[in-house]
Amino acid sequence: MIRSHLLSGLVLLLATSLAAAQSKPYRLPSVDLKQPVIWGSEATTPEGFTLAFGGLMQAAPDGSPHTRIRLNNNADLETLKFDSDGAKSLLALHAQLLAAQQAARLRAHAARHFYLEGAQEFATSRYLPAPMEKSLAAGRQEISAIRAALAEHAPAFAPRVDAMLEAALKLSADPQPTVSADLARRLFQAAEKLDQAAALVNPEPGPRALSPLVYDPGTKLFILFGGDHLDYLTNDVWVFDPANLTWKQRHQVKAPRPRANHTWEVLEPGKLRLSGGYTYVSNTDYMGGQYVDWGDGDFVYDVAANTWSGEGPLVDADARTYRSGPFHPDFYLQGERPDAAAFQKQLSELPANQWWATKPPHLPHLNRDWGSAVLAPECDLLLRWSGGHCAHGGTDVLHYHLASNRWELTAPVEFPLGQLYTNTEYPAGVSFNRRVWITGHTYQNYGYDQTQHAMYFVGQSRASFPYSPWRGDWLANEATLKPNGMNYNSCFYTLTLTNIGDGSLVCWTNEGRVFHRPPAWQEMELAGDELPGSIVDNSTLTYDSQRNKLYFFRKKYGDSATYDGVVHALDLKTKTVTKLTPDGADAAHQIPYLCQIRYDAASDLLLCGCTLPPDASGLRRTPAYDPKHNRWVSLKITGDDPSGERGRNVSLGMMYDAQRKLFWAVDTKSQVYVLRVDPRTADVQPLK
Repeated sequence: MIRSHLLSGLVLLLATSLAAAQSKPYRLPSVDLKQPVIWGSEATTPEGFTLAFGGLMQAAPDGSPHTRIRLNNNADLETLKFDSDGAKSLLALHAQLLAAQQAARLRAHAARHFYLEGAQEFATSRYLPAPMEKSLAAGRQEISAIRAALAEHAPAFAPRVDAMLEAALKLSADPQPTVSADLARRLFQAAEKLDQAAALVNPEPGPRALSPLVYDPGTKLFILFGGDHLDYLTNDVWVFDPANLTWKQRHQVKAPRPRANHTWEVLEPGKLRLSGGYTYVSNTDYMGGQYVDWGDGDFVYDVAANTWSGEGPLVDADARTYRSGPFHPDFYLQGERPDAAAFQKQLSELPANQWWATKPPHLPHLNRDWGSAVLAPECDLLLRWSGGHCAHGGTDVLHYHLASNRWELTAPVEFPLGQLYTNTEYPAGVSFNRRVWITGHTYQNYGYDQTQHAMYFVGQSRASFPYSPWRGDWLANEATLKPNGMNYNSCFYTLTLTNIGDGSLVCWTNEGRVFHRPPAWQEMELAGDELPGSIVDNSTLTYDSQRNKLYFFRKKYGDSATYDGVVHALDLKTKTVTKLTPDGADAAHQIPYLCQIRYDAASDLLLCGCTLPPDASGLRRTPAYDPKHNRWVSLKITGDDPSGERGRNVSLGMMYDAQRKLFWAVDTKSQVYVLRVDPRTADVQPLK
């Protein structure tokens, strides 16, 4: 019997354990990230011809290694180029359909954004450059043009592609669209149909992971079934003919359910047995397994007849299975319509110096530890890119709508298989959707650049990646290389970003170097006192808009080390660093956490996102730095304290909203807190 084998190093579960595993979610084992391609598969003919397909290529701009072949055992794998006239025609149509899918996805994102923003009608903006009715009409015209070209460029594919396009047209056939959850859902489904149509005219299968190949000696074809796109599972069938080096998709009416990490076995020439494989479980438990085996018996594929039979249920072929619940964008559209007016009224009536938990409905999962959050003022959003290590490890950036108290997920969650919940062992590069993989922690290594209308993430070792809230997606094709001073081992721990006066970004490194990106990262030449380096878990920097200065705070690593109260100030006009020893510095050892210190221009205070040990009355006062008088002070702030019982929340993201003159904070469970500071009634006292 001939068996395929996976290159990923994953241990295939024994058939005897399938029944037990079926009811218990499990975690996939991690793989060696030193391999260029992970989670891939290959199979070899008796004559020594090898086909490799699938898996994630960490250095590839689209995450995919594409089709690779080895002519004999002594040769290297080479990428197969589809450059025949027929393949080029299909590739052109494929690109046209992907462009239509991207445009449809932007319309869906705009519809979802305006609904969750609490808007009553659509308005032209960066989200929606043209009125929605005109944008939808343009999309329908684009689809109609593609349908007209199908018969000429891809007659063999026309009926199936046309059915997908017809479905997309019906889902977006709304001449007078209104802001609604239903429209947002339908437009997302229309974009999905266009993506499926594009997959049908691809000269090779779409990228996927843990989809084993098998060679059938009867038909002399390689067979590929299903696999994990990392945000969805599929159950399509493709065959590769080594004689003419071409792929062809096989279509059936019914097939086994979508799955990945299954096994193949040749029963006899032309008859293949498929067993096992997992599906998603959408588990929200802490470090919970995200996969469960079907345990639905064996299936037999007749290669010549192109039919399936078996013990388990057969379902519609060419289907997709997405994660559900809080791992899917539709989860956040449920329930009552967002009421922005009511929420803004609550904010305007907030009592001063009291944290208030806003309790947004439909909270994201999993936990979002080890990071911060940033404001995107021009689109009135809080962006949360936090996780890694033992927390959420997806590529998704959460949007929180400051107007309506609602969370938004812009795309189905995709996870890095067995690398999920690892510490520093997350993949490099991008996913199949060209979304950036999170690092072991995100801490403060991302920030929003208003001059570029994008959030920038610098935690990966080589590149700086932009994320556009307007598009609801990463712009991986606009990534730029980081300078050497920002490119060092485990840089995600210590690279620390913040905005300055024009909305652009600066970055502080572990060597005490400062970089600015207008628009490429360039190092500042500093004068004056020596600037210390940033330290994991124990440092931050923030911008003082009144004085055009950056303030740097840091202490030595470890819970046993205490803060000495010293502050370093960088005058951005002269580029001069000054070491400051504020009044009360000798009492600053009480400050338990330095990673969240943000400047309130209205109060002219730098508020700490932590609380001091309880005083005689049991109150945990909040420390702050007073730049006008160069002193440490404490404030009486009560309410729903996001810092928690220990006064230190390492997963807290705290920001200052200059428009509303409010502090916002978000914790690991995606609970949101808001605070209005009034020093006149906050019982400001020198730190002692």
